[in-house]
Amino acid sequence: MKRSQKVGMWSMLVAAFWVLLCTSCIREDRDDCPATVGHGVKVNFRYTYNIVENDAFGKEAENVRVWIFDEEGKFVSMQEDEGDHIVNGYTLALPSLSVGKYKLVAWAKSMDYDDELSEFSFPDLIAGQSTVSDLTAYLNRDEDNVCSTRLNGLLSGTLDVEVTGAEEEVFTIDMMKCTNTLRVILMPARAGQTLYQEDYSFVIDGKNGWLDYKADPYGQGEVTYKPYYQELLQDETVVGKSRVGDAEIDHAVVAELNTSRMMAEQGPRLRIVNNRTGKDVLDINLTWFLSLQAVGEHRAEWDDQEYLDRQDTYAVTFFVDGDTFLQNYIIVNGWVVSLEDVSLG
Repeated sequence: MKRSQKVGMWSMLVAAFWVLLCTSCIREDRDDCPATVGHGVKVNFRYTYNIVENDAFGKEAENVRVWIFDEEGKFVSMQEDEGDHIVNGYTLALPSLSVGKYKLVAWAKSMDYDDELSEFSFPDLIAGQSTVSDLTAYLNRDEDNVCSTRLNGLLSGTLDVEVTGAEEEVFTIDMMKCTNTLRVILMPARAGQTLYQEDYSFVIDGKNGWLDYKADPYGQGEVTYKPYYQELLQDETVVGKSRVGDAEIDHAVVAELNTSRMMAEQGPRLRIVNNRTGKDVLDINLTWFLSLQAVGEHRAEWDDQEYLDRQDTYAVTFFVDGDTFLQNYIIVNGWVVSLEDVSLG
């Protein structure tokens, strides 16, 4: 018999075998039948969970990672990509997945800063052993448990999906930002008063330095935040000086701090300390204080936590005289808050 005839007969036998096997699987519903493999499983990402409700994913993300967990919560694999091609509408192809239900956990970040202390750390998971609860985001900090570095922005999202084995399946993961910027401005409250930036320390005492896979608080997350930037800024203009009442204001102490996701229920404290006297000029519940500005158009539909999650940048202005607030109002992101109507405790 010629070799070509042998090959042809062998191919026919193999084909017949698989037909019989698949027929047997259908007829008997056997558990040992080959699992159908999904093809073209992809995910894209959307970050509209912000103040303006526009998709800003491409602006915020330069690196993206997706962890895949099976229906029982066991780790399957992780897919990662980075680069300038990550823009709005970007799609990440996942490894082939068997038909079934999965949980996808995505973390994405900007890559503006290469300092290790500008990052969150994620554990190395073991396929088939690690579970979804083992996936956490730990904010790197120095040996004194202080974060005083500019942080790369971090986004988080989860999605439960079902792979059906269709030729192409695309899933969309909605993301939430988990880092914040706080800009604090101290201005003199009376004419002739001079502020010096070395006279003041700015501190946030938080418990949000460790997040679980859903970006909720995890474990012992205590961390102290201090400014990555602090400076005395002088108004050099000749005319048009700022004024508070009859007082001309020509300088201010400005500090900026980055934090992990702020949780309303944790009540982190913002403290401003007068270094000359050692006294706290200010000690307030920061998340409650920031939520005061959510009095605009969305206040009726967003609770405090949703507002804190959607807003990622805050600017607050205080008018001080030594250790005392002399003015009866403060400014938060442009909103004037009357101190006669609220307590700072």
